[in-house]
Amino acid sequence: MLQLKNVYKSYITGGNKQIALDGINLKFRESEFVTILGPSGSGKTTCLNIIGGLEHCDKGDLIINGRSTKDFSDSDWDSYRNNTVGFIFKNYNLIPHLSILENVQVAISLNDLSKEEKQKKALDALDKVGIKDYMRKTSEFLSRDEMQRVAIARALVNDPKIILADEPTGNLDSKASLEIMDLMSEVFKDKLVIVVTQNEQIAKSYATRIISFRDGEIVYDSNPLKEDLHQRNILLKKTAMGVGMAMKLAARDMSNKKVRTFLYMLVSSVGIIGIAILISLITGFEQKIDDYEKNTLADFPIVIDNAYGSLDIYAKIDKIKDIQKDNDNFELYTNEDIIYPYDWEANSKSHKNQITDEYVEYIKNMDRDLFSAISYKSQVNMNILKNDDNGRVSILDTSAINFSSYPEGNGQENYLEQNYDLLYGYYPTDKSDIVLVVDEYNRVDSDILKALGVDCEKEKNIKFDEIIGKEYKIILNDEFYKKKGKYFTTDISDKNLQKLYNSKKSLTISITGIIRAKKDSNLSDLSQGIGYSNELSSYYINNCKKSKIVEEQKKSDYNVITGQRLEDDKQQSLNLLGASSVPSSITIYPKDFESKGKILAYLDKYNEGKSEPQTILYEDTSTIVNQLSSNIIKCITIALVSFISLVIIISLIMMFVITYISVLQRKNEVCILRVLGARRRDILRMFNVENGVIGFLSGVLGVIIAYIFIIPLNYILKSTTEISNIAVLKPKYAILLIITSIVITLVGGFIPAKIASKKDPVEFLKSE
Repeated sequence: MLQLKNVYKSYITGGNKQIALDGINLKFRESEFVTILGPSGSGKTTCLNIIGGLEHCDKGDLIINGRSTKDFSDSDWDSYRNNTVGFIFKNYNLIPHLSILENVQVAISLNDLSKEEKQKKALDALDKVGIKDYMRKTSEFLSRDEMQRVAIARALVNDPKIILADEPTGNLDSKASLEIMDLMSEVFKDKLVIVVTQNEQIAKSYATRIISFRDGEIVYDSNPLKEDLHQRNILLKKTAMGVGMAMKLAARDMSNKKVRTFLYMLVSSVGIIGIAILISLITGFEQKIDDYEKNTLADFPIVIDNAYGSLDIYAKIDKIKDIQKDNDNFELYTNEDIIYPYDWEANSKSHKNQITDEYVEYIKNMDRDLFSAISYKSQVNMNILKNDDNGRVSILDTSAINFSSYPEGNGQENYLEQNYDLLYGYYPTDKSDIVLVVDEYNRVDSDILKALGVDCEKEKNIKFDEIIGKEYKIILNDEFYKKKGKYFTTDISDKNLQKLYNSKKSLTISITGIIRAKKDSNLSDLSQGIGYSNELSSYYINNCKKSKIVEEQKKSDYNVITGQRLEDDKQQSLNLLGASSVPSSITIYPKDFESKGKILAYLDKYNEGKSEPQTILYEDTSTIVNQLSSNIIKCITIALVSFISLVIIISLIMMFVITYISVLQRKNEVCILRVLGARRRDILRMFNVENGVIGFLSGVLGVIIAYIFIIPLNYILKSTTEISNIAVLKPKYAILLIITSIVITLVGGFIPAKIASKKDPVEFLKSE
């Protein structure tokens, strides 16, 4: 019945050729129980896969009933697997979201039988393996031996001539193994059964023929067949998955994963909602743009920073750029891995805001109905040591390097990753990781570089890798300050600084990344210099607050270091000791434009009657966006025409991603169907049907949401423009949008569906 004639099979692994089968010759009887023994890698499973039509030999031939399979098409192999072969696997390979009955019906669903015939055959198969009572359950409620019984029923349901079992008892205990082997011997007694196993006891107890493999060769055959096989007609009924079965599989998958399906529909409907709203609003868009712009700009914050930049200088930025390009050959957003030292003070002016407790209290007393949020950013004075290139340890001047913290993420994308490009190294992952911030020309003030211990006198340009990895040591107060009498002192001798630097109680921080503000980011507010996390700030402040020197300072009316009497409060002294939380900047987020005006008036009132050094200046960041408003309005017409195309493209991409995720999640189901004889076009049809259903439901959902949204939208537009029924979505457009949604999902999901149809079931079986 079955013959392997001079079969060779090899694989390329890691660039090396590995021979799996080395000229195998085997003949099998129409009815016998064969076990194939051998160690892992001996070629047993490869031989089984070739017999089952899952893999094809490099040389040689698989002969069935005297007929060569060399001229078999993909369709012939699919039919062969479905009609002639039944598969049983070590890991059962059941489709988890289908019931036991449906798992068995899958194998027969590819045949041209009526629904009643398929049902009867599946029930008979379950009855023979003794598991008919569990037919409505899914595999998660079954034991291992019960799942293997389902797999046996699935192999039996098509009444195949050949049964291929790859270690069917590999996951079972001894008792269950014997029961399964007894069952297989009974239900497959008139068939050719080939079992791959490493259990010699099973082979001796059940096999009528034992074949041993080693290194791709047959080393033993207890009962070889010597007679020639005569050619007979092979009945290969063409397999095909009907639309009904494809819809059933899609419906069960969607039903089993309701939350995921709803999210898919929701995501897919976003584009339809956008197009529907655009179509309904196109005639009234010009009236809406002003209100839209106002509401958007109202969200931009007011920033009060201790270093206030002169707006007059920034207004001349274009002239400065030209001068810089002519004289220094600076290039905006360069790709060069170098840093340019630059004297910033010589080219800019700034005002120093003296943010005090009094000012913070003034801000806190502001009417809370005017703003939606306020954030406070603190700059901590830390005891940091650096080790120069000559090996000398010295104290790092943190004020000279713009040593400041960056905001924490808001639960979504990390602040640095969202607003800064990583030029070299990596983003911080720990409190001990710090970053060097450069400006848009990759420049860093030369004083900052010198303070960091970087020699910028010898060379004008500094390579990135000269910065990355530089380490500094944070010394906590109890180590840095020692009490002598009533005062605290710091031993700054080379010997003591070296000792502190090497102390196990010090915290090592290092520059792990060099970052630069993204071109289009409005929230990249870190100054050039060193940035550290709030985690490091909190760690240091909390430790300082518990230190002996801070506790002593709180009780004293004099500076515990200098002995100088404190005329005012102790805040400045505590700040110098790292125990103050006075912010270095404050950010205020107004609720709307009317509130913003009141906030600005409130801030201006604080400065009344104060001298210039005492005034606190602020920046209204909405002015940056106001400069873009005219250009945005000019682009509105083009944007409206392009929007529908953009939405369709985005929807296509989303559908591609959604289908591809579904393919990954259903890889085992796809491969099982292919093993059972499903054609590639059947897999493609299954996903296309599911995509079509999702497209239809997404279109309906999108249109319904759009209609619902139009009601309050028209009410809002009427109240603001006194024009009624601006947004109208006609039924013909609604129907067209549903059809568009179906087309988008089918087109967007076609490539991943095609990928799914080409999945190699052998790769899946090997990865189990």
